[in-house]
Amino acid sequence: MKSQRIAFLLWLVLLPFHAADAATGDLPPVSTSGEWHPGKFVWADLITDDIDTAKRFYADLLGWEFRQANVPGRSYLIAFNGERPISGLLQAPQKQASKGRPRWISYLSVTEVGQALQSVVINGGKVLLAPKRLPERGEQAIVRDAEGAVFGVMKTSKGDPQDYLAEPGDWIWEQLLSLDAERAGGFYQTLADYTVIKDPKSRLPDTLILIAHGHARATVTTIPADRPSLQPTWLPFVRVADIRDAVARTDTLGGRVLLAPRADLLEGRLAVIADPSGAALGLIEWDYTQTGEEK
Repeated sequence: MKSQRIAFLLWLVLLPFHAADAATGDLPPVSTSGEWHPGKFVWADLITDDIDTAKRFYADLLGWEFRQANVPGRSYLIAFNGERPISGLLQAPQKQASKGRPRWISYLSVTEVGQALQSVVINGGKVLLAPKRLPERGEQAIVRDAEGAVFGVMKTSKGDPQDYLAEPGDWIWEQLLSLDAERAGGFYQTLADYTVIKDPKSRLPDTLILIAHGHARATVTTIPADRPSLQPTWLPFVRVADIRDAVARTDTLGGRVLLAPRADLLEGRLAVIADPSGAALGLIEWDYTQTGEEK
């Protein structure tokens, strides 16, 4: 029942935005790379009940800059990290804002949206918002998986963001919290043709890595039995320069720390926070020099 209520509220919030006429909308392309990376998460939208507060929070915490997009009847901001558009902020209508929980929705690049939706439904998921072609952006839909975790699928018009080493303020990772990682891994393997392997470095049991075309794209982790309040959800992570400074500023800026840095989680370089409206977000301090990757 809870997942059905969430799905219905998301439908109420997103429908006017999703149904915007292509002739009147003014959304920039996700990328103009001319290359596509099925299996990669290429965009994220925040549904919030207070877009002005969210704008200030993310600008101060992550250094994002914002530009207003022309979406008839709705307030929608495009967040930029430097010159790269990386996410959107969508104001929920006042009547629905008091009923729904603000959240981030991540979009997965797929080869063909229609085929992706068939896979979702066949494997126990549900289409929440039917496919829609949006100006410059491409075709997208909102779905939930077999456990109720909500995400989007997208085929961009002009290409997906290229693979690059994330700078502070860029998205760096996606994690799915699941009731059963192995079963969830099978769902997404069918959906996006992932190679699914166990994470040899994770200290959490039943953690899987989703790999697409040689690139690790996300992890799937079984929710611990001692955390029954957690529900299946996708959690996006942003790279920060200093995790402890980011956590301290989260409190100062009106957010909350849901999971403070711990030595047993990425050597104290990972945290989970909530913005002032309650939308959860992961933070990672990542040093590429220690991983052997080069700038």
